[in-house]
Amino acid sequence: MMNSKIEVLSPEAMDRVHEASMEILAKKGVIFESEKARDLLKKAGCKVEGEIVFFPRALVEASVKQCPSTFKLQAMDDAKSVNCGAQLSVHPAGGEVFVSDLKQGRRAPLLKDFANMQKVYHACENIPIAGYQPMSPSDVPQRYKGMYMTYESFKHCDKPLLAPMELDSIAEKEENLRLYEVAFGKEGFCQDHYVTWHAVCPNSPLYYSEFACEGIEVYAAWNQPVSIVSAPMSGITSPVFLYSTVALQNAEQLAGLVYAQLIKPGVPVILSASLTYGNLKYASWECAAPDTALMLIAATQMYKDYYHLPARAQTGVTSSKAIDYQAGMETMQSFILTALAGVTLTSQSVGTLENLMCTSFEKTVLDDELIGRVQHILKGMETTEETLALDEIYEADFRGDFMTNDSTLDYCHDDWQPTVSDWESYEQWEKNGSPDLIEQASKRVQKILDEAPEMVVDPAVEAEMKKYMKMVEAR
Repeated sequence: MMNSKIEVLSPEAMDRVHEASMEILAKKGVIFESEKARDLLKKAGCKVEGEIVFFPRALVEASVKQCPSTFKLQAMDDAKSVNCGAQLSVHPAGGEVFVSDLKQGRRAPLLKDFANMQKVYHACENIPIAGYQPMSPSDVPQRYKGMYMTYESFKHCDKPLLAPMELDSIAEKEENLRLYEVAFGKEGFCQDHYVTWHAVCPNSPLYYSEFACEGIEVYAAWNQPVSIVSAPMSGITSPVFLYSTVALQNAEQLAGLVYAQLIKPGVPVILSASLTYGNLKYASWECAAPDTALMLIAATQMYKDYYHLPARAQTGVTSSKAIDYQAGMETMQSFILTALAGVTLTSQSVGTLENLMCTSFEKTVLDDELIGRVQHILKGMETTEETLALDEIYEADFRGDFMTNDSTLDYCHDDWQPTVSDWESYEQWEKNGSPDLIEQASKRVQKILDEAPEMVVDPAVEAEMKKYMKMVEAR
């Protein structure tokens, strides 16, 4: 493991963020549009004035202590289940509008594109969680879109699968959770297993809509983790100062955490670093700014080191519209910095372009390699007497080599190698036709799709899922 990590907040600065958050929650309060939420919070000891809820410190701090620091996210193949919060785990992007590939370019996605992306996730060894919503299919009725995306995820990938974001009503959320139970073959399975989570997005500053409250209520009641995804933009929906934006976001996150614990004490809550730098030149957000990376590190420190909770970050993003030097530079910038800060879950780290507007097939496999590079770095180096190998140094001839040493032969197959990047000589590269990296990535995507099984789920399970979906559509 690495012997040190990146920090932007000192212990004293983290204390001040927490104290500022407690002050904001107690003095300024948070709007909860839901009457049900206000009533439950009031019974728990919060002061309520109209739609504004004021949180006592004791309730907030007790609620944080109820949340587990890790939890198991169940996969159909149990060997692929993920212990969330224990180490860095990456899941797909969510909310992108367009899809792109080398052959067809940027376009509105179809359900087939979504299914193909799940096949790619299934094959990418550095993406341990799949599903979610890397694109929004345009050829499926809005009312049933989320259900069809979940079905295609189960059909083509046996990793843990996140529910899509596009579940617009309580009925759709509950139908989707029942589809999970159909897939796992047992009614009540969700009460005993964590199979997905729901991303709840409060509006900055300090506002939980009825829709956001419903998301917490449904998923927590089903004993499924809740991810609080507050996304203030410095200078736009939060003060211009990075430190203040971190404090505001922290208060917003804690308010949702408290409500989730009141619905279901002990349910996992994932706090998500999704705050961004407001680019005042264009009055827009900028996910790839260095200032965004600094705030992501600070928020990760608060979640992981201060509250000891699973720390999620919206990281590994780029504003580039193409897979180019800018895309690689910006993706690696935010991803490796948050990884070295100790983040345990990341979103938007796979395949995204143009500030989360588009998901690219080629960039997905390139990002899989990038994640593998970072994961290898995080392991650090072995520092044992064996790996110091002084005896080998003493025995070597001056100006000799170590290529035929026993240890070299024993360990040479354990080294990290790229999956798409080219490490061959210039002459060999020319001999191979001087292939472009994007062309190589496109070939890898096509190979994955050509070799993907028709489906990875048991046919009987797939039939039950289709039967359930037809029943829902017939209502």
